[in-house]
Amino acid sequence: MSLFEFAAILGAIAMKANPSPYAIPARIDPAPIAAPLPPSAPRKVRTETIGVKTTAPSVVVVDVGSGAVLYSKQSTVKRSIASMTKLVSAMVILDNGMLNGDPLTIAEDDIERLGSHVFNAGDIIQRTDAFKAFLSGSLNEVGNAFAKAAPGGRDAFVGMMNEKARVLGLDETTFVDPTGIDARSTGSALDVARMLRSASAYPEIREATQSFAFQLKLANGRTVRVKPTNLLLDSYLNEDPYKIVAGKTGSLPEAGFCLGQMTQNKEGKQIIAVALGSSTHLDRFQDVKLLMAWTFGAYSWE
Repeated sequence: MSLFEFAAILGAIAMKANPSPYAIPARIDPAPIAAPLPPSAPRKVRTETIGVKTTAPSVVVVDVGSGAVLYSKQSTVKRSIASMTKLVSAMVILDNGMLNGDPLTIAEDDIERLGSHVFNAGDIIQRTDAFKAFLSGSLNEVGNAFAKAAPGGRDAFVGMMNEKARVLGLDETTFVDPTGIDARSTGSALDVARMLRSASAYPEIREATQSFAFQLKLANGRTVRVKPTNLLLDSYLNEDPYKIVAGKTGSLPEAGFCLGQMTQNKEGKQIIAVALGSSTHLDRFQDVKLLMAWTFGAYSWE
């Protein structure tokens, strides 16, 4: 185990983001920017700056250690969250031991008509490989196959997602599908921060969302290349002294372009930035970069 992984686990324990399906992490409260921060929260040292301009109408920045909200704009507004949904699907998969068992077989009805897909009907995938591809490549066909393989099938799986949301205190969140392709799967920027904060306690989720492009060899001999959807993995936010701990993208016509990311600075301090509804594919990455840069510059953890 690396020093970084050990620190991440200790941080997860400290914020009560236990992978147990019954663990309730410390709440992140949508306090106004001017409200007093918890004693353990970072201190704002650049008092003259009030924030950054983003194309995303709903954003939030949270200090992971204290749960303090450091910046917020329409962060409790309920919106379609697209593939951010997969963060909770991933937690449900892990909570229920679904990485064990027979390989997943992709069926014709697992492949969505909207969007692209990497796997074809009939492809057989080892579950650990499928899980990594599900999060890194945001592959809907894999999420649908996992949901069908759950005890009780797809409806039961979505029910477990909604129960997980309740346990985690996601007040504005409702799921109707396992992948977020349905615009009725909704939440808020603050709820996505809560999702990411809790999801980062799972080593499998951290590993998958930190992954660069990789190749999988399927049972039929076909080789599949999975590319990550988070372009910030190739940015300065993932180069020393920074590190991306976990992240997830999402996009739909109804949701706009979305990104949530947890990033660690050189002192080991971690923040989560979430942007929902950015104007374009690239704008969501720029919005989160701006939020991260502003926060690390405006606050001190000393």
